[in-house]
Order: sequence, then structure tokens, then C-alpha cells
Amino acid sequence: MLITAALALVLIGATLPAVVRQFYPPLPAKEPGARPGAVVVLGAGRQRDGQDYRLNPTGLRRVQAGLREAWQRDLPIVLSGGAEDRIPADPGDSEAAMMAQEVLRVWPEARTHIEPNSRSTWENARNTAALLRPLGVKSVVVVTDRAHMPRAILCFQRHGLRVEAVALESLPKPAWAPSAGALSQLPVIWREWAALIWYYLRYFW
Repeated sequence: MLITAALALVLIGATLPAVVRQFYPPLPAKEPGARPGAVVVLGAGRQRDGQDYRLNPTGLRRVQAGLREAWQRDLPIVLSGGAEDRIPADPGDSEAAMMAQEVLRVWPEARTHIEPNSRSTWENARNTAALLRPLGVKSVVVVTDRAHMPRAILCFQRHGLRVEAVALESLPKPAWAPSAGALSQLPVIWREWAALIWYYLRYFW
């Protein structure tokens, strides 16, 4: 009975957004720095749409948030993402190009840059830093989901960029109401912890 009750409590806790939030990887300390020179939106992958592709809901949400930041701050926006773990032969066949189309559809005057070659968060940061270096940009606003943000910040910092984070919340509200949406975030969070360990061993050591 005690074991059953304990398992029930664990399961209930895993459905509470306020509890699940405690499992997020911690955000690195914020670095003091100059005013950001660009907004960077990290891709989340494409999904099939018949014979074509479209942005998945997570990616679309990131683009919309990045667009708001760029509009409010009057900054250029960098869209970063390749194509299904490969470098596309045509940059127009990339997630970055699709994100740029969405930005320009809403804000035709936006100053957009696409980074169409990245296949990972490390490459997002490396390629974006290379793109922005000739422009003299040393500080950026990075837009991605909260679970993904710690790894993204560390990657961009390793490539010499100061980061201001705009972390998108994926957990539902209210915080203490049981939700299947909160439970669904646990695999995402555990995957990020595993990715952080791998990145520390491969890139950050």
C-alpha cells in the first residue's frame, strides 16, 4: 500500500507544472554586456506537409516570439536551422529560409539573415557567430524554449557571443493544476539533461 501511494504521489507530481518546472536545467548566469545587436531564433525542425515541409508548432512559436523581440527592439533577426540533420544543397530548402518567409510575411521590412547550414545547437551557435562577426555584433538575444535554453546559451558563449535569453515557457497554467501537458514535458527535460552531458564531454570540457 505504501509503495502504491508513493507511486501515485510521484505520478501526480509529474502532472503539476510547478513541480515539473523544478527539473529544468538551470540557466547560466547572465553576463553583463553591450546592447544586443541582433535577435537569433533557433529552429525546432520541420514536419511533412504532403510532398512539402512546414514549420512545426514549436518552431513557429519561436519565430513569432523572435519577431516580436526584433520589432520591439528594432533589431535584425537571424533565423538558424538546416534541413533534417543535413546541410541543404539549396539554402532556400532550409528551415531558416522557411522561418524567414514567415517573418517577412508579417513584417516585410524586417532585416533578416538566414543561417541555413546548422544541424545542431552547437552548429547554430558556431555558424551564427561566423555570420555576425563581420557585422561587429558581439551580443545577441537568443529565442528558444526554456528546456533548450541552457544548452543554447552555453554554445553561444563558447563562440564568443554574449547572450540575453528569451526563454519560451512550454508548461501549461495554472501552475498547481494537474495537466497532461506538464507530464509530456518530462521526456523533453530529460533529453536536454542528456544532451547537456554529451555537450560537456564533447564541446565544453
